[in-house]
Amino acid sequence: MSVDMLRLGTEQKQGVLLAGFVAVVLAAARWIEVSKLGPAMSLFGACYLLALLFSSFLRPHWYLLLVIAYLPFSRIYPLSLLVDGLNMVNVILVLGGVAWLVSRRRRRGRRRIGLTEPLVGLYTLMGLISLIPSSISGIAPMELLRDYRTWVAPILLFFIARALVRNREHAAAILKVLAWTVLLVAVLTWKEGLDRGGRGSIDSERVPGLLEQANMMGAFLAYYGVSLLGLGLTARSWSQRLPYLGAFLVSARAILFTFSRGAYLAIAGGAATAMALAQPLLFVAAAVGALIAPAIYPPLLPDAVRDRLDPAVFQGSFDSLGAPGEGLDASSAMRLALWDGAFALIGANPVFGVGLARFESRIDDYTSIQLDRDDPRDAHNAFLLTASEMGLPALAVLLALLTAWALKALALRFRRRDPFDRQLGVIFLGSLSAVIISCMLGSRFSQEALIGYFWILAALVVVVSRLRDEPSLGRRR
Repeated sequence: MSVDMLRLGTEQKQGVLLAGFVAVVLAAARWIEVSKLGPAMSLFGACYLLALLFSSFLRPHWYLLLVIAYLPFSRIYPLSLLVDGLNMVNVILVLGGVAWLVSRRRRRGRRRIGLTEPLVGLYTLMGLISLIPSSISGIAPMELLRDYRTWVAPILLFFIARALVRNREHAAAILKVLAWTVLLVAVLTWKEGLDRGGRGSIDSERVPGLLEQANMMGAFLAYYGVSLLGLGLTARSWSQRLPYLGAFLVSARAILFTFSRGAYLAIAGGAATAMALAQPLLFVAAAVGALIAPAIYPPLLPDAVRDRLDPAVFQGSFDSLGAPGEGLDASSAMRLALWDGAFALIGANPVFGVGLARFESRIDDYTSIQLDRDDPRDAHNAFLLTASEMGLPALAVLLALLTAWALKALALRFRRRDPFDRQLGVIFLGSLSAVIISCMLGSRFSQEALIGYFWILAALVVVVSRLRDEPSLGRRR
């Protein structure tokens, strides 16, 4: 069955409704600009914490649904709990272990462990080892702990989802809540884009959104807007397709307000992947149309795209940075300079890197140009960042992990007869394509608010790939 054809049990439906309500409340708070420190959010945080406690001890299959509803809002509404460092995401990670223990006690039998779990564990261990160079350089232990917690939090969501998801019905419920929450996030981004319109420059009109940074916001909508497209393309009837396709169009339009070129490329690549896997003829038609239509009638290209890619914005060059080159805007020139420095940094520290979260503090020693105090020092490439901070072996493990997930998703799409399995394969591969493209142009493989959904989707692929193939179109209970 596809997501909308799977028959959810009563408790599963209740969990979806509760999580959907949580997402609506958070979206409404953002819409009317409720303060993160005010009494209203404090009351909501207390209620949400009670819901997490209830679900972790008594309804563990609700737990992930509630987490998914909150994750995109976790930066704008951290819901701190009056104790230093004890924000809601930290509580989620701790209670996730409780939910796993309760779920394990209720369901006897061991879970099969395949290749991906050891790879994730090894990658997590390598992140821990990468703290050693940082500690040698004199970084305080508490700062090291904060850096590692920030890095490892999305990975822990993979383990929590891997432990809690037991069947296709639970996976389908997760996709429903994810789709609903992504739509709400897209609507909020669109609203903020309208509010910021007419300010006179791209920089002032760019929408930072819930992630408080325009490129990150665009990446989020690209990663998971593609999931909406995958749900729409693989649904079995037009009544099921249209809501998802409409939600995808909302997400795609909202991305334009971020003016993020990386997000434009990511959603285009992810959408192309999803269409090629789900509807090959539609993919061919869309590709031809995308190439021909703007050439025949340029106004078809959205203003935000034309403005962002207009040669007039490509002002400055490497000359302004003290290096040769012409025809590049300052942002692109700076990226190339930082990439050149990153390769030099990797060459000098190939095995262990310079330490987790130490790229920005060390890159000045390796760039061929003198960076000013206000110049960006982000790696602008998640794979270069991983190799720089954790070493080439860690990058190899990450690439092996992405490859293993891709192969599992491809097997779901092409070797399974169960419609839900095939649907999940399309959704994940579309999202994976968007993630890879985005990470080639930015360091966007961290922060649970941005990448947490992707690790959860990967866990769904791992779990469903180990379920028995069920091609029957009859109702499941």
